[in-house]
Amino acid sequence: MMANHLVKPDSRSCKRSRELEPQLPVSPQQSSLGNLNSYFSEYSGLFKDDSLEKDLSDISKEINVMLTTYAKVLSERAAVDASYINELDGLFKEANSIENYLLQKRELLKERFTMITNTLQK
Repeated sequence: MMANHLVKPDSRSCKRSRELEPQLPVSPQQSSLGNLNSYFSEYSGLFKDDSLEKDLSDISKEINVMLTTYAKVLSERAAVDASYINELDGLFKEANSIENYLLQKRELLKERFTMITNTLQK
């Protein structure tokens, strides 16, 4: 059995010296507004930059070209698939007509053999 020991936190490690604490300005609202203003003034050039709009326009044009090319390829592929379907339909029709022809020939041969058999039996 293990003995349960209560561990006391080391109070010395939890305390910070006053030098390490951040120095708060007299008015926290003024400091945060100043930080926001400096942040926005630093990055405001990015939002007003014409090159960003130009880049977005160029990217949009490239995407449109890619989508047009993709649509054209899909359309061509659909046309090829449709031609394959038409070709297969033609092949099935031809196979059906050959099958019917062979069935008719089989029936004619049966009839001839029956006639030959009847003639031989007489």
